[in-house]
Amino acid sequence: MDELERRQPRTLEKQGVAAVANLAAGLFLFVLSALGGRFPIVAIILGALAGIFGIVALSSRDSADRKAGAILTAGGILAIFSRAGAAFFRPLAGTLLSIGAFGLIALGLWNGIKFIRGLKSRR
Repeated sequence: MDELERRQPRTLEKQGVAAVANLAAGLFLFVLSALGGRFPIVAIILGALAGIFGIVALSSRDSADRKAGAILTAGGILAIFSRAGAAFFRPLAGTLLSIGAFGLIALGLWNGIKFIRGLKSRR
């Protein structure tokens, strides 16, 4: 077995896990953005959870995990500050949460496409 065949399954595993994690984080930010305006207490709690999950992802060795962790942490902080802070900050926070959610979903889709291509090339 040559070096490429030994490395490929590990790369595919990372791409598959990154795809699922990024899609889940993006959907979480969308839910946070949607519920944040209607239920301030829920937004603060979910924002704290997003911050905690983001900090855990920031401690990863993989750079893709750290990128998603940074976006998720920033989204959690934005959600907390938008509900606990000044009212003029809320529209900006909602916009930034939506941009972060779209970015994470796009990153998850890209990793998913690379994962599927890698699976097809193994045949």
